[in-house]
Amino acid sequence: MSSATLYTTQRLARLSHIILVVDDEPEVADTCARVLRRAGFDCLVAYDSPAALALFDSRQPALVLSDINLPTGDGFEIARYVRQKSPGTPVILMTTHHNSSVSGQAARDGAARYLRKPFSNAELTSTIKSLLDGKPQAT
Repeated sequence: MSSATLYTTQRLARLSHIILVVDDEPEVADTCARVLRRAGFDCLVAYDSPAALALFDSRQPALVLSDINLPTGDGFEIARYVRQKSPGTPVILMTTHHNSSVSGQAARDGAARYLRKPFSNAELTSTIKSLLDGKPQAT
């Protein structure tokens, strides 16, 4: 298989993975979604917890990327909801307010990973790719 064919196959496989991006700062949410789309993923964007939970229920994303601090609800609530509804769906929580109690709570609430803002585009895409490797794709 040529490298071009392999690249196309990998990109098409990623397109069948829907990622839900949640952040109350539209610039952050939209930037993350743009980076992930460039990497070949399909993205949904929500700016608060109620919208995120509604999108999760209606679209069944393969992964959720959520800020912890949201104006209504929080990323911990989203992680608990996802763990209850779809235990195999990874959640990545992100925040600028890092400390050991926050990272501990993220793990207890079911987050697969925890990203400290600011993070690089490469860190974001590699974290998501590593969590989705081997995960069945949407049909």
